Order: sequence, then C-alpha cells, then structure tokens
Amino acid sequence: MAQPGFLHQVVANLEATILAAPGSGDFPRESTTMVRTGSSWRSRPRMEIVAPEEGGMASKTQVLRSRLFAAAILVTTGLAGLFLRAVLLESDINPWLRGAVFVATIGALIVLAGPRVLTFSQLRAVELLLFVPVGVQLLTTQTGGMLAAAEAGNAAQLASHCLLGATGFVLLLMTYAIFMPNSWQRTAVMLLPPAIAPVGSLICIRYASPFAAEVFSLFSVVELSLLMGIAYGAATFGTATIASLRQQARRAEQLGQYRLKRRIGSGGMGEVFLAEHQLLKRPCAIKLVKPGQGADPVALARFEHEVRSTAKLSHWNTVEIYDYGHTDDGTFYYVMEFLPGMNLWELVKRFGPLPPERVIHFLRQICGALQEAHSVGMVHRDLKPANVHASRRGGLYDVAKLLDFGLAVEHSGGADPRYSSPSHCGPFSGSPLFMSPEQASGESRLDPRSDLYSLGALGYYLLVGKPPFEGESAWRVMIAHARDPVIPPSFWMNQVPDDLEAILLRCLSKNPSERYASAAMVAEELASCQHANGWSEDQARGWWAENAPEIDLPTRALMSQPVELEEDDLTPLAMPGAMKV
Repeated sequence: MAQPGFLHQVVANLEATILAAPGSGDFPRESTTMVRTGSSWRSRPRMEIVAPEEGGMASKTQVLRSRLFAAAILVTTGLAGLFLRAVLLESDINPWLRGAVFVATIGALIVLAGPRVLTFSQLRAVELLLFVPVGVQLLTTQTGGMLAAAEAGNAAQLASHCLLGATGFVLLLMTYAIFMPNSWQRTAVMLLPPAIAPVGSLICIRYASPFAAEVFSLFSVVELSLLMGIAYGAATFGTATIASLRQQARRAEQLGQYRLKRRIGSGGMGEVFLAEHQLLKRPCAIKLVKPGQGADPVALARFEHEVRSTAKLSHWNTVEIYDYGHTDDGTFYYVMEFLPGMNLWELVKRFGPLPPERVIHFLRQICGALQEAHSVGMVHRDLKPANVHASRRGGLYDVAKLLDFGLAVEHSGGADPRYSSPSHCGPFSGSPLFMSPEQASGESRLDPRSDLYSLGALGYYLLVGKPPFEGESAWRVMIAHARDPVIPPSFWMNQVPDDLEAILLRCLSKNPSERYASAAMVAEELASCQHANGWSEDQARGWWAENAPEIDLPTRALMSQPVELEEDDLTPLAMPGAMKV
C-alpha cells in the first residue's frame, strides 16, 4: 500500500526548490539584524533565513523515494496503455520482453510503496530497474518494427515505427529529467544512451535494408539527430537549473544563521516557524510578518513594538527574545525561545476546566511576569489564555510563559501614540472577552490594574471553562464588561474555593480602585490560598505524560517529522469570538 505522504512530498519538495531560489521573495537571503547583548541591541549584517530544503542524507533519500514512486506510477500507466494497444492491434514484436519489462516496473512500484526502509544506493538501483528496461523495450520495439516494415516494403509502417520510437525516447528523457533529483553531469551521462538509441537504430536499419535507405535519406537521420539532441539538451539544462538552485540553497543554509524547519502556527500578525540556529544547533521559534502585511506600516510598527517591549523583560515567565531584524524586502521577523506545550486556551479547550490548585499555580507565575512589566512602566493590554503558554522548560512542567506584547503601552506617561492612537491600533485594541471596562470604554491612559482585570478574567476561564462574559458580538461583550455584574465562578462549578473566588472577583471589579494595587499583591493573596501549594511538579509531569506526551518529544524528532502540525498554539492565536477591534 502506498505511503500517503509520497505525492504530497513530491509537490512539497518542488515548492521548496522554488522557495530556495534567489529572488523568490519568500525567504530573502540578506538582511539587517539586531542582536541582543545584555540589555542593549547591536547591528549585525547578513542575517539569513532559509526555507526547509532537501539537505541531508535522510531527506535526500526521502525525496528520491517519493519522486521514484511518482515516476513509477507514470511509467506503469504508460506501459499498460502500450500493452493494451499491442493487444488490440495484434502487433506485438516481442511479447515476452514487454511482459518482463511490465513485471519489473510493477516490482519497482511495489518496493517503493512498501514499508521497507531503503538506502540511497538501493533507491538508485531501483531507479535503474525502472528506467533501463523501459529503454531496452523502446529500442527493441522500434528496431523490430522497422525491420518488419522494411521486409514487407511498407513505407508508412516504417515511418510510423520510427516516429513512435523517437517519441517514446523523448518522453523517457523528460520523465527522467523532471522526476529524478540529479546533478546535470549525472543526468547527462544517464540520458546519453537513450538520446542516441533511436538515431543509432535508424542508421543500422538504413544500412541493413535498401528499402529503408530509400525511405529514410541522410537528411532524415539529421532531422532525427536534431530532435533527440534538442530533447537531450533540454533535459540536461533543466536538471542543471534545478541543481544550481539546490546548491545555492545549501550554500545559504551553511552561511545563514537560522534554518526554518516547519510551520507551527499562524495568527493575525504573521506566521511562526520552528527553526534551528545553524551554529549553536539551538531550537527556536521565528515569527514573520505575513507577506500581505509587509507593506502595512501599522502592522510593522506593532511588530517592532512587540519585539522591543518584550526585549526589556527578563522574567522567567516571559518569553525570551533572541534575535530581531528585517530582510531586504521589508519582511520583519524575530527569534524567540521554542516552547513545547500548548497555550492555556487550548489546554482548557482540549481538557476542560482546571482544578483550583493548578489555576493558582499558573496565575502566580503570570503575576510574576506582569509585575516585572508593570515595574518598567508597561501595560500588556492583551492578556488572555491564548497569550500564556504552558510549557516544559528546564526539566520543569507547567511553566507559564507570557507572550505577545504587541499592544503593550507605557502607563507612566500615557499610551504611545504610534501604537495606540485611534488612527492606528485604535482605542479598543485588545481581546473583548478579557478586556477591562476602562479598556472597553476606549480610555487611552491605562494603568496596571487594567491587566489585573484581564488576569481575573483569565483565571475565571481556567476555573470555569468559559470567560466571564460572552455575546454574539464584540461590542456586546465589551458593554457587558463595563456594565454587567460578574456571575461568581461558584455558580457554574461546584467546590470552587472561597478564597480563590474572592481574589478573582476582586480583580474583576468594575472600578479600578477596588482591585488590587499590583500584581505582586495578587501573587501574595494567591500564595495564602488553601490550595496554593496543591499542584506539585510530580503532578504536572504525570498530567503531561498521561494527556499530552508529545511535549517530551526531542526537538530533533519534531524537526524531522515530514508532516506539519496543522495548528500549534505557540503563537498567540485569536480565540473564537475573541475579536480584535
């Protein structure tokens, strides 16, 4: 049975070859890069990002096998058609040879479709088994048909067999050049015999049969030679072009700092790729602004603001930024730590509400990250479950990481007009399901207590499995935040601890003055809860081992998997209904 990913891989590898071409625009080669050194940034030239390419012996073997499989399907289909034609016309020159070639092709197809792992050398042997017998059959059929027609004195059949043979060899040349990943030198050597064969056959027939010499003049030989020469040159040149692009991609891969491995997420601002630093061999995540937004100054300003805001922070529970820059075509990117796990929205969506002790465990960590951000005069403005990642870091599980500071503003001197004015992000920027009343009212000057309201809404979601307010539209949800009383979590869930519920409801107070004064105070209150130390590291490790063991996959295994994850929540993806306005 055929492996399901083969034909998809054929297309994917062709796309990878095109993406690797200079000037393709998707992953430009040179850029200006900002590198973090301590608390400052310095410029570094020639930052390069390389798209996934078929480098390495394992991937070369996989590419060769997938292309051989596609070629085997095409050749088998063609031979089946020729066999049917021979049966209908009853003009088979050598049925035993035709049957042997067909069996050899079917055998190659079965071997390629089977589960057995084949080495690169074994695949090259299968390549010969697939193409050489077909070439022998074409030559035998052409020569035998022309001899029979010459003996019968049938000029029409003589010309027909010559034309059919030449056409078959041209198709064989093109099939090999298109499907086989080779250097142009190897292609030139491999295709020389089938390019010469029809011309040599015609020359031999002319000298063996006077009748054939009358039908085919020397000019006919020259014409056929030109036809096969053009086909041979086109096949070799095409392979040379692809080989050149592949070599350029490998050079870029060796010189570039990062190599993209696979797409692991996407959101409103861009896409996130799992990548590897080529020298340090360190896994990381690279976020790129989508090409369609590359010309949008607002999107670029927010993207740059997100990087610079996050780079100011060094708390263990804030995502770490490694690198930042933009390419020659204006594509912005930044490099951050790779976080195995899932965000809190996905965690609740897949496994339901969390126990109180685990909710407290996450909230205390988030408070630490918020406290540092607030201490440097920053308000996050987009705190929500999708922007907090539950990760495995440093051998520990359930490590909370705060992401996405793209909407952060300075609270000490008012909002930065570049990122929060109505003409840019707008006064209502944020996620309505977790937005504070003052943020929902469009106030431009926010203080840390706005984030504490969002923290309470986040904790409410973790504990209950739904946000405090829901509605058919973003505006209705925002109005509810500003006007409607919060239904206590205990209304929805039994056995909600009174102390934890009291903390969440105080964070969700409509009046900022009634909330806690700082994230540190919230953390102190959480630490005094009855269930504050009820979630241990052993429990966290056991939970992940039972429910999501993929978190313990080695990063190398993730990078080598040929199939992309459809949607990983490493990047802060928008929740259903959590519209950004």
